[in-house]
Amino acid sequence: MSDPKSYTVGWICALETELVAAASFLDEEHDDPDYLPVNDNNAYVLGRIDKHNVVMAALPNGQYGLVTAATVARDMVRSFPNVRIGLMVGIGGGGSCLKHDIRLGDIVVSCPSSGSSSGGVFQYDYGRAIQDSRFIVTGHLNQPPQFMLAALNTLKAQYRRRGNDIEKAIKDVLASNTRLQADFKKPDPSTDRLYNTGYKHAGVKEQECTTLCDASELARSPERSEDRDNPTVHYGIIASANQLMRDANLRDKLSAEHDILCFEMEAAGLMNQFPCVVIRGICDYSDTHKNKDWQGYAAMAAAAYAKDLLRKIAPNKVEAKRKLTDFLSDVKEEIHEMSIAVDVAKSSLRTAQEEKHFENVTKWLAAPEVSGNLNKAREARHPGSGQRLIDEEAYQEWKIRPNSFLWLFGIPGCGKTILTSTVIDDLLASANHSQALFYFYFDFTDTRKQTFENCVRSLLDQLYHINVRSRKEVDALYASCKNGREQPSKSSIQETFAKIVKSGETWLVLDALDECKVRDDLLLWLGDLRSDEMNLHVVATSRPEQDIQTSMKQICRSEKEKIAIHEDLLKADIQNYVHAIIKEHEDFRVWRSLPNIQEEIEISLVSKSHGMFRWVWCQIGALKRCRDPIALRKALASLPKDLDDTYSRILGNVPLEHIDQTLRILQFLTYSERPLRIDEAVDAIAVQVGPNVGQGSRFSLGDRMPDPNNIVGYCSSLAVIVERKHRNLIVQEIQLAHFSVKDYLTSDRLESKFARYFQEISARSSIADVCLAYLLELEPQMVEVITNTFHFAEYSARYWASHAHVVEYHSQQTFELAAELFLDRSRIKMWLLLSDSDENRILEYGRPILAPSLYFASLVGLPRCSKMLLDQGADVNAPGGKYGTALEAASAKGHKDIVSILLDKYADVNTESRGYGTALEAASAEGHKDVVDILLEKGADVNPSDEFTPLGSAAFHGHKEIVCSLLDKGANVDAMIASASDRTPLALAAAQGHEAVVRILLKHGAAVNDKNGARMLFDVVEGQYLEILELLLGAGANYLATDDYGRSLLTWAIILNHCRVVDFLLDVSGFDISTRDHWGATAISFAARYGRSAIFRKLAVSSSVDLHVADDFGRTPLWWARKQGHDDISSAIVQHRHLPTNEETNIVMSAWLI
Repeated sequence: MSDPKSYTVGWICALETELVAAASFLDEEHDDPDYLPVNDNNAYVLGRIDKHNVVMAALPNGQYGLVTAATVARDMVRSFPNVRIGLMVGIGGGGSCLKHDIRLGDIVVSCPSSGSSSGGVFQYDYGRAIQDSRFIVTGHLNQPPQFMLAALNTLKAQYRRRGNDIEKAIKDVLASNTRLQADFKKPDPSTDRLYNTGYKHAGVKEQECTTLCDASELARSPERSEDRDNPTVHYGIIASANQLMRDANLRDKLSAEHDILCFEMEAAGLMNQFPCVVIRGICDYSDTHKNKDWQGYAAMAAAAYAKDLLRKIAPNKVEAKRKLTDFLSDVKEEIHEMSIAVDVAKSSLRTAQEEKHFENVTKWLAAPEVSGNLNKAREARHPGSGQRLIDEEAYQEWKIRPNSFLWLFGIPGCGKTILTSTVIDDLLASANHSQALFYFYFDFTDTRKQTFENCVRSLLDQLYHINVRSRKEVDALYASCKNGREQPSKSSIQETFAKIVKSGETWLVLDALDECKVRDDLLLWLGDLRSDEMNLHVVATSRPEQDIQTSMKQICRSEKEKIAIHEDLLKADIQNYVHAIIKEHEDFRVWRSLPNIQEEIEISLVSKSHGMFRWVWCQIGALKRCRDPIALRKALASLPKDLDDTYSRILGNVPLEHIDQTLRILQFLTYSERPLRIDEAVDAIAVQVGPNVGQGSRFSLGDRMPDPNNIVGYCSSLAVIVERKHRNLIVQEIQLAHFSVKDYLTSDRLESKFARYFQEISARSSIADVCLAYLLELEPQMVEVITNTFHFAEYSARYWASHAHVVEYHSQQTFELAAELFLDRSRIKMWLLLSDSDENRILEYGRPILAPSLYFASLVGLPRCSKMLLDQGADVNAPGGKYGTALEAASAKGHKDIVSILLDKYADVNTESRGYGTALEAASAEGHKDVVDILLEKGADVNPSDEFTPLGSAAFHGHKEIVCSLLDKGANVDAMIASASDRTPLALAAAQGHEAVVRILLKHGAAVNDKNGARMLFDVVEGQYLEILELLLGAGANYLATDDYGRSLLTWAIILNHCRVVDFLLDVSGFDISTRDHWGATAISFAARYGRSAIFRKLAVSSSVDLHVADDFGRTPLWWARKQGHDDISSAIVQHRHLPTNEETNIVMSAWLI
C-alpha cells in the first residue's frame, strides 16, 4: 500500500477523459493508499513521473465548476499532507484563436502576461440574461509559484530551440495501450473548423459540422504553416467561470479586451490558495460548434506537456515549498466564502469604498433628479404664498396623525406646484421631518418624470442618500440584482420602498399626479400605502381628473383628507402677488405716480382671477405693453374670462409674418419627447419644407435668426425659457409655460383655424419632415464636426423616426423624405452615428458593419419605406444589425404590418441570428401577441434550438397569452435553454415571479424536479415569491433540495434575511431545519453569523435545533455571533441553560486568536 505522506505533487482533472490521459503518462503506477479520511470523497490515481511522486484526482462525475474543484483540492491536501505544488490539467475552449493561431489540439498554459494583474487566470461570471448572455470580471487570481514559472520558462525556451515532442509522446502512449486509440488519437485535421463569429451551428449539438455547416463561413484554412510546432504551446491568460463559454460573440469580446487564450470552468477555484499551473488542451473554439471529437487528443496533449514540465522541476525545489496543508484553513475559508452570494455591508468599509458603492447604487437606480423642480417652484413663489394652507386645521392634523393622507386638488393654473413647494419647505423647517421627507414632481415637460416606476426609483434614491435606516434595504435590493448587473422589477422596487417606510415615520409629497402618463399602478400603489403597518404621511396634488377622483374615494378615509384649492384659499396669495408686481416691477414703473391706476389694475386682476395664478401671470404679460391710461383701461375691460380665452387671444394676436414659426415651435413643444434647446429651436424654424423645396435649399446657416434669445417672442406667454444641465453645461431650453397650454392645444376647444396644426397626425408629420429635411441637407462627415455647426442634427437624428412611424401611411411628404434617406447609404450611416443609439449601432463587436437599409426601415417601423426597398430589390433575408435580420427587428418592435410585408416577400421565418435567436422568440420576449400569431400562422418553429426558445422568452417576461399560444402549437414545456444555463421555461417564470405563467406551465405538465429543479426553488426563495413556492411544492418539488454548497432553502432565506420565506418553510411539514451544508453548518449558525435576530429566536425555540452545534471547522453559533459582533444573539446563547461547560471560554479564546 502507498504512503500518502510520500506524494508532493497534486494533479487535478475535471473529467474522466482527462484522468485517463494523465494516468497514461505515469512512469510507474502505485497502489492505492491503505487509509483515507472518512470525509474525503475523492478517488485517486497514484504514481511517479520522473523523480516526483504524483497524486491525481478527478472531479465527481457530472460535477463541474469552481467550487467543486476547490473542494477536491481541499480533500486532496488533507489526505496527502506533503503535497506542495499543484497542476490543473485537462481540456478547454480556445480564446483569441485568429490572433494567436490557436488550433484544436494546441496547449494553453496559464502564465501572467506583461502588465497583467491576473496571474495567468482571472475569474469572470455570467449575468442571468436569457437572450444575450453577459459576463463580468469578478476577480484576478494569484500567479503560480516562482520556481514553477522558472521551470515553465526553461521548458518554453527548450521548445523554442528544438521544438516539442508532444505528438510523438502521445503516439508512444497509444502504441503501448491500443485500446485508447479510438478515443484519444488525433482526429482528421479537416474536423478542425473555426467558423466566422456570427455563424452558428446549423443543426443540433450532436450533428457534425463537416456535414451540416457552411464551409464558406470558415474563418481560416485548416492547414497550419510548417514552421510552427503541431501541437503548439501558447502561454498567457486563461479565463475561468462556473458556466461553459459557447457564445462566439462574447468569446471575441472578452478575448479582445483581456487577450484571453482559453476558457474553462475550474481554475479560479484553485489559484488563490492552491499554488498551481493550469494546462489546457484546446478541444473546441468556445462557440456553438462544440463537439467531443478532439477532447481525448487535447487531454493527451495537456498531460504530455505537464509531464515535460515536471521533468524541469528539481525535487528539492518542491520539498523546500510550504506544504499545501499549511494553506488548508485558508482553503476552507476560501471555499466557504465562495458559497455566500449576498454579502452584508460592513460598517468598517473605508470611506472611499462607501463613496464608490453609493455612486454605483445611484447610477443603478437611474432616478430622475427632482430638486430642480422644487427650486423652480421656490423661485416662482411669492413670499408668504401658501400660508393659508399651512394654517389649515386639516393640514396641521395631517402632520401629526399616524398614517395620514391629504389630497390637494384644483383647476389648471391654480398654483398646485407652488403650494407643493410651500408644504415641502414647511416640513423641512422641522428637525423631526427633514430626515424623513421625500418628494417627487411629475412633469409634463420631462418624459423621465412621467412614469410611476421612475417616481418610486427617485424616492428610493432620496431615501438611500438621506436616511441611514433605508440603506440596508436598498443595498439588499442591489445585491439581489447581482450587485447592479440586473435591473429590479417594478414590484421589487415597491416592496423595498414599503419595507423602508414600515421601519419609521415618513413624510411623502407627490405633485401633479395628473401628469403621470399611465396612472393605474400609481393610484393602486397610493391605496396600498394606507396600510396600518406604515406610519406614512402623504400629500398628493392633482387636477380632479375622473380616474383620480374615483381612486381618492377609496384612498381618503374622510372628507378632511381632501382639500379643494379654491378661490378663497388663494385670494390673499394672488392679491399679494399682484400688489408686489405692480408696485415693484420695472415694467409697471410708469404707474408708480398714479396710485389710483395701480389700484385699478390690482382690483381688476384679483377679482377676475377666480383662483388662477396662471391666468394672472398671462394678463400681467399683456398689461406690460400698455403705456397710457386709455389703452390700459381698455385692456382691463376686455380681460379674457379664463385660460382658454387667454390662449386663444395670444394665438390670435401673433403677427401674420410670425405665425409659421410660432405654430412650428408649438408643434414641437406639444409632441416632442423633450423640450428644445434654444439653438435647436433656432435651426428648426429655419428649415424649409414643401413639395417645391428641393435638396440644397431646405436649410441654410444664413437663415438663422440673429439673436436666439428672441425666439420666445414668437410664443409670448405660451412658452418660457428655462435653464437645464446638459453634458455638464448649463443650457437654455424653450418649453411650454404650463401644462394647461398643452391641454388647450390638443383639445377640441382650440379654434378651427389652428386646430388642424395640432392634430397628432398633422403635428407629427411636420416634426418628422423638418427633422428629415435638416438631416438631408447635411454633408456626411465626422459627428463632432456636424454637431458643432448644425445644432439641430442630434435631435433630428434621434427623434425623426418616432414621429415618422406614426404618420408614414398618412403623409406622402414624410414618406418621400424618409425614402430619400434610406436610398443614400452615406446618410444612413450619418443618421445612425448622430442618433447614438445602441439599437442603431454601426460597430458590431469592434467591426464597422452597416446593416442593410431594409433592416433599419423595419426597425423604426416604416412599412411604406420597407416595401419600397423590397420592390427595388433589397434582400429580405440579408443579415445585419443588433437583431440580426429585418424580420427579427420588426418582430422585436411589434411592427406587425412590416412583419406581414416581409413574410409576403418570403422572409425566412425560422432564421436564427445573434439577436433574439428567431423572429418568434423576439416577438415572444417583447410581448407582441399579434406578431406571434402572424409568425405562427406562417410556420414559425416553436422549438427552434436548445440555444433559444420562444416559450422560455415569453415565460421569462411573463407574457401569459403568448405562453398559451406557444403551448397550443406544441412548444416543449420542459426545454432546457442553453443560453439561460439550461433553465426551463418554468424555472425562468418562477425566478421572475410570474405566478400566472407558472400556473399555466404546471397545468401543462412542466417538470418541477429536473436537474435544475433545486436552482429554481432557490431563485424563488431569493425573489420571495411565496405563492409560487407554494405552487411548486404542491406540484411535488423537492423541499429538501440543496444548492451546490449543500445549503437548504431555509439557509438561503436566512442569508437573504427573507423572514416571510423563513416562516413559510418552518410551516412545511417534514422540513428538516437541522440540515448541514458541505462544511457542516446549519441554519442556526447562519442566523448567528448574519445577525438575523428575529429568525434566530424562531429557530431557537425548536426542539430539533442545537444551539451549540459545531461545523466541520469547530465553529458554533456562539463563535459566529461573537466574531461578527451580534451581541444580542451571543447573549441569548450564553444565557441558554444547556450551555456546555467551558464552551464560552473556548469560543472567546478562538475569536481572540483569529
